[in-house]
Amino acid sequence: MILFPENERQKERTCLAGVSESKPCPGNCRDFYRESNWNDSGEQACFAFEKLEKFLEGVNSFSVGATAFQQAPADILENFSTRSEIGFDLVRYFLSISSPDQVMSTILEMDDSLLYRIVKEDFKIFQKLKKEKKVFGTESNFLDSKAAQFWNGLPPERISKFILFCLRTKKDSIFAARFLGLMPIETLLMLGESLGLNKEEEAELYRGLEDSLYEFPIRFPGIYPHLLELFAEDPEINIILSTMEGLVERKESLLRAREEVLKIIEEAHKKNSHQEVLNYLNTLDKDAALEILGMLEEQNHIGFSEKSLLSAYIKGEESDFITFGRRPQIFRVK
Repeated sequence: MILFPENERQKERTCLAGVSESKPCPGNCRDFYRESNWNDSGEQACFAFEKLEKFLEGVNSFSVGATAFQQAPADILENFSTRSEIGFDLVRYFLSISSPDQVMSTILEMDDSLLYRIVKEDFKIFQKLKKEKKVFGTESNFLDSKAAQFWNGLPPERISKFILFCLRTKKDSIFAARFLGLMPIETLLMLGESLGLNKEEEAELYRGLEDSLYEFPIRFPGIYPHLLELFAEDPEINIILSTMEGLVERKESLLRAREEVLKIIEEAHKKNSHQEVLNYLNTLDKDAALEILGMLEEQNHIGFSEKSLLSAYIKGEESDFITFGRRPQIFRVK
């Protein structure tokens, strides 16, 4: 039985994009609001806040809550997360389960104070799990964990901005330093200048690496001269750094050798290119050749089986039945 005339039925509110509070946000919603010069006044505002609230109440579905998070303007997420602890936990939860592509725009626009609060909480949980030995393998590093996977896709400018916030606003150089390894050497060399850091501030940032400070120039040989200059007046650090020249030079030679191997791999259509790789590796000392194979596997240029086979040849452990002739395409280019 119809209690009200058809034209008097209460209509569900819709936002500026024409989507009701009970429906998922479309994938281009964030761009639509930006192009519309949206502000939060008026009846046709963005309903992301309300959608997230109703998700917590059990009214809205998971897809409605998740898409509201992914498409919400940054200021709405900041407002929602500051209203209650459960609101903050929900924002942190959706950030951790979303793919990097889904949250890229959100992170680029997010206020550093909220991002810092989220990442510090994730790090605290990660440390607890690590202490309880519930994280293994590559996830022994926080930035390799699923909760932090979006960092690897962020542009250096966004990471630099967050580092500056940690360093100056939060006085947290140890946490800031954790993100230095995500940036290319070109950005690292210009970091002090681009962020407007004085020499002491930049030195404090690198001191935040603690014991890892002495591993850093091995990972990034190009930063070594800069660190020597930066800590020239710090005898304790400078003395240790000055003893590392040989290690840094060796890493530089390994990187050059890796590039040579990659050139050969990229010519995989050439007959016996795999044999040429082995011939080249055999011109190096055994430890260097094995380390280069490890680097190639880590960067997905070769697989585990390819690495194992080549390692066996280099070590002289190959079996008689293993021949390159039976494996004409050992390498795959990524």
